[in-house]
Amino acid sequence: MFSITEIELLLSGHSISDANPWGAGNEKVIEDFYRGVVAEVESSTGALSRVEWDHYGSGYASYIDAWFYKVDDSFYPKIHAKYGEHYVGLIVLLSRLSPYFVFMEGEKNWHSHGGSGYLPDYTMVDDLVTPGPKTLAAEVEPILLKNGLVRRRAKDLEAALPQGIHIETNLSDGAYRNFDALYYWYD
Repeated sequence: MFSITEIELLLSGHSISDANPWGAGNEKVIEDFYRGVVAEVESSTGALSRVEWDHYGSGYASYIDAWFYKVDDSFYPKIHAKYGEHYVGLIVLLSRLSPYFVFMEGEKNWHSHGGSGYLPDYTMVDDLVTPGPKTLAAEVEPILLKNGLVRRRAKDLEAALPQGIHIETNLSDGAYRNFDALYYWYD
């Protein structure tokens, strides 16, 4: 999917799109754009969100991890945590370096003493099995597309990257795919 030049740009933290807001290369402008998109998703769908804006607290993430859920039975996990809040939600990985996004499903739980969640990886792309996140994805996708974003599916990102490319990431075991060039995080 990506040319060698695009892979090099992505891995050096540079945009592969001339479109706004990515073309300006200004992280604050890109983040502000995504804040507006997240707010629109919430207001249009009635979903709640938990978004990782700060690179998981350290390091660098080439994406913003937006997790959407609703407080209803269709978002409850099969095994519910004994304490606090616990839901299965729709993950939307929003690229900081392009207009691309992917859908995934993941669980989060939180309470007064902490919480837990997931780290995204290629195997999660398009794997929507819980009724709530699956239905929510159908509501969210038109909103994202209307805002100029482009959905990428697992088949778009499955191809292996050329040998010799190394990615500083905590999200892959080293068998790098196009996914890993677009969505990486290192601490």
